[in-house]
Amino acid sequence: GAAAAFTLSDLRVRRVLRESARDKIVFLHAEKIGLSGEGTDAVVILEKTPFQEEKIPDLLKKPMNAELQMHNDIYCTFYLSPPPELSEIKATVVYPATEKHIQKYLRQEVHLIRETWEDYKNITLPFIQSQSFSIQWVYNILEKKAEADRIVHENPDPSNGFVLVPDLKWNQNQV
Repeated sequence: GAAAAFTLSDLRVRRVLRESARDKIVFLHAEKIGLSGEGTDAVVILEKTPFQEEKIPDLLKKPMNAELQMHNDIYCTFYLSPPPELSEIKATVVYPATEKHIQKYLRQEVHLIRETWEDYKNITLPFIQSQSFSIQWVYNILEKKAEADRIVHENPDPSNGFVLVPDLKWNQNQV
């Protein structure tokens, strides 16, 4: 697809849409500059990958820069610079990205609203339907145009069939 037509170094960061220190993830509004000099929007999601249990012993044994930040009684904090194979970052790219994609990843205010069935039917549902994204990616999987190598299981039954594909958020290493 379009994402294969470039590398991450082809993208220029325009702004940070949202970040979470707790979740160790950042959402970026980027653009790819074409030959004509015009930019095409992209969303880049960068997240630290989870620790893999089998690699944890290597984390403390392999040579790395360990800078002491704080020491107080029995507590101390170090900043570590582990080798690349122990400090991966997963990058997910949405390209080309629409304004809806960019808005999806912006910081959002959170509100709690109580609604009746009538409110849902007359207000919420029409709003959800008006904001929906294209589901072409689903058809691409079903028609084996994309992600065919990621299919875990497929039941071709015409009425109860399904295709099981790993979620993009799973690194496919940790069970």
